[in-house]
Amino acid sequence: MHRTSAATLFLASLLLLATTVFAAPLDKIQFIKISPQDSKAVVRGADGKMQVIKPGDTLVENVTVKEIIAGRIILEEKTSKGVETLIVRVDGNKTRIERLRRQPESGPMLVAPASIPPASK
Repeated sequence: MHRTSAATLFLASLLLLATTVFAAPLDKIQFIKISPQDSKAVVRGADGKMQVIKPGDTLVENVTVKEIIAGRIILEEKTSKGVETLIVRVDGNKTRIERLRRQPESGPMLVAPASIPPASK
C-alpha cells in the first residue's frame, strides 16, 4: 500500500513539473495592452523589452499570433501532439491563458455485444 502511494505521488509530481516546463515560455511574457482597431498588442518579453505584435508574428518558439480582438489575443502553438490554440484574455491587470486542444475527428470504434444462442443440454 505504501509503495503504491509513493509511486503515485512521484508520478503526479513529474506530471506537474512537465506541465510547468512546457508553460514556461508564455509565463515569462507580460501582455500589456491590446489595440483591436489596429489588430496590434504590446507585450513585454522575458528580457524586459517591450514589443508591438500583430497577426502573423512569432511570439516565442513555436507560438504564432493568429488574431487580436477586443480583450483577447489568439495564439497558435505547434506541439508534438499537433497544433493547439491558446487564448490570452487581458482584463486590466489580469491576464488569463486558456489552452484548447483539438480532439480527433473519429473516436474509438464501438462494438455491439454479440448475441450467443442458449447452450443446449
